[in-house]
Amino acid sequence: MIRLSALASVVVVLATTGQTPARDRAAEVPVGTGAIAGVVRDADAQPLRRASVTVTGDMRVERRVITGDDGRFEFDDLPAGRFSVAAEKPAYPSMTYGAKRPGRAGSGVLLADGQRVTNLVLTLARGAVLSGTVFDDRGQPMPEQNVMAYEVRTSLTGERVLDFPFTGGEWVTTDDRGQYRIYGLPPGEYTVGTYWAFHGLPSEARVPADAETRAAVQAASQSSSAVPGGPIGAPQPASPDAAHYNYSPVYYPDATDPMAAATVTVKSGEERDGIDLHMRLIALSRIEGTVVGPAGPVPNVGMVLDRRSRVTALNSATFWGTRPDGTFTTASQTPGDYTIMAATRPAAGEQPMWASSDVTIAGSDPINVTLVLQPAMTIAGRLVFESATLAAPKNLSAVRFILQGLGGRAMPNAARTTFDEAGGFSITGVTPGRFRFITSVPGAAAGQGGWSIKSVILDGQDVTDLPLEISAGRSPSMTVTFTDQSSELSGRLIVGAGDVASDYFIVLLPADRDYWVSGSRRIASARPDQAGNYLFRGLPPGQYRLAATTDLVPRDLQSVEALEQLAAQSTPVTLGFGEKKSFDLRIGGR
Repeated sequence: MIRLSALASVVVVLATTGQTPARDRAAEVPVGTGAIAGVVRDADAQPLRRASVTVTGDMRVERRVITGDDGRFEFDDLPAGRFSVAAEKPAYPSMTYGAKRPGRAGSGVLLADGQRVTNLVLTLARGAVLSGTVFDDRGQPMPEQNVMAYEVRTSLTGERVLDFPFTGGEWVTTDDRGQYRIYGLPPGEYTVGTYWAFHGLPSEARVPADAETRAAVQAASQSSSAVPGGPIGAPQPASPDAAHYNYSPVYYPDATDPMAAATVTVKSGEERDGIDLHMRLIALSRIEGTVVGPAGPVPNVGMVLDRRSRVTALNSATFWGTRPDGTFTTASQTPGDYTIMAATRPAAGEQPMWASSDVTIAGSDPINVTLVLQPAMTIAGRLVFESATLAAPKNLSAVRFILQGLGGRAMPNAARTTFDEAGGFSITGVTPGRFRFITSVPGAAAGQGGWSIKSVILDGQDVTDLPLEISAGRSPSMTVTFTDQSSELSGRLIVGAGDVASDYFIVLLPADRDYWVSGSRRIASARPDQAGNYLFRGLPPGQYRLAATTDLVPRDLQSVEALEQLAAQSTPVTLGFGEKKSFDLRIGGR
């Protein structure tokens, strides 16, 4: 299987002396006299050879070994600390020691100085398999088609979403019989669909118009009876309005809407065959039109076409520009919801202009759109610094404001912020949309003598830690208040009658579900130390829920299902402004 991976470009600058400065050298990885050893087994308790076992620690420790024929592994010279031990093998979803399900964090192993833990057992269960055949619109097998499995989950907004399995974005290609096989899947609910690698649809086709067909037949007839070297009829030019066709991306069994696809629930080791895909040859369309400003059509305007699928992984954006006469034409597109956008490239000192239109493609007829440019909006406001110990920063230009677009739209946003000495600010070049407002003041982190955000008031409404809704034609005012005081929550996790437990995650989440949003500072997790102590810093005041679990991965904090499960077994706790509260969380006992 082929796996999607993130590509990063790294530039390394070396000192002219040829020696890396001490500040840039990686810190030495600590060693000690501890050890972790054990065995990897399969679901039948048989040793699993050639499995890869990794140990990672809090102090940059990361090592990997391969199990022998007896399934055993061993790591020596480990320092004291907490370690995670995980095993994986092709066709087997990875497991971490102490985890209840594949791909979870597990409980970890705590080592004291010189301690040797030699009895760990990690069990790898064979992954599930989905297989089937891809057929074309005539029922014939289609080779060389990319197919991917998508996991069905629920987002923080409560919507049913498709996402890559925790193993990553993997796809397979059908063989000469049109058959595919996806293996190594953890237990769960899935659907299967074709995968187009975000590059659109290649090799579209069209049905010739009647005039083209008659001209072609006439030309062929004349050429068969013509004198060698003599003239023949000229070919009929293609009709510019002729419909173009291509195979649409489909999802099990033949849905073009991924959210309408049938799903399959599989257990460990289960093999489900017959998950067939039936391709659909459909008419394509295109969007064409003109971008106009106050003086008429505008050339060289930046254009963006953004597909708005409910499956974020399937969305893509296409960038181009208008012609010298201000007109534009997109490439052929499959049915669906799109947003077409235009934004000027202003010179220094000029105000950006923008235009946007939502378009639904449902047939083969071209869709004509006129985009009328209008000035970008401005948010005016002021900064307030409420201090108990710190002086307000003198250089306000160092304050960072970011409007991070939500919802996956690629609308260009040339927002720029300027400040005056009195604390006033102006954010210009704002285009409409739904944003996450991120702001910070350079200096120490919150809770360590630095500034943290206390409140954001937009047109008189408190939107602190909530998405900002900026609509067209609106010029809102904003007051952003910073404070050098922040709330802290600390305590111990106590299990049963009084045992201290460190092999847990402590999860903090807001009681108000309006704050269950991606990236919220009100949703956090922490691992207790060896004494069971935990600490959350830099929290805003409010009503919270505190829960403990041994089964957590980062994306759980973005899943409404996971948060609901945690909330159902949580304990309420209230934090006041600037309060440093100690709260012991007890589970499994009174």
